[in-house]
Amino acid sequence: MLKSTKTAEKASGALGKLFAFVQLDPNSLTLTSVFLAILGYLAYAPSLEAMITSFLLFLIAFFLDAIDGAVARAQNKTSKEGAFLDGISDRIVEFFLLLTILQIFEFNGWMQTVVVSILFFGTGMTSFVKAYAEHKGILTHEQAEKMPGILERTERSILLLVAFVLLIFGYPQYGIYVLYAVAALSFVTFLQRFFGALYKKG
Repeated sequence: MLKSTKTAEKASGALGKLFAFVQLDPNSLTLTSVFLAILGYLAYAPSLEAMITSFLLFLIAFFLDAIDGAVARAQNKTSKEGAFLDGISDRIVEFFLLLTILQIFEFNGWMQTVVVSILFFGTGMTSFVKAYAEHKGILTHEQAEKMPGILERTERSILLLVAFVLLIFGYPQYGIYVLYAVAALSFVTFLQRFFGALYKKG
């Protein structure tokens, strides 16, 4: 996952080499991230201790999800099956994080409903557009990997975790502002990729 920007690519390579040294299996890391995300959702309760536990589980889940691909590359164990599993796990981890955020903050009114809907839309469609454009032959794999996006998954994940922290530590107003921003930027990213694939040059 951690390859959205040049800085992220460098961090990905360093982490991959570090964890490849201890011979961690990349697919095991991927599956563990999903397991921890489910635990993070189940661990949530309306108490500070439970919310912190939930956050820490999600933090570890996102970290493992970030390094699994890097470890696979460092160990020369990349495969189509592994990439497929990684992409699916990305969506599942984000899904359970959003479900947990919904429990933390009580969304009332049409505006909050729209924001939550766009968040779910953004987590799925931004990656789907890229994958489907490649599947249909509109873009090559190299072109798909270089598709622009104002809010890549790495940045989106960090912002969602920031919103999580703000919500559980008593700053719901700022937390919802972050969620508004993530929703808006996710939708813009979808539009960028959609029109980028539809009207690609060359």
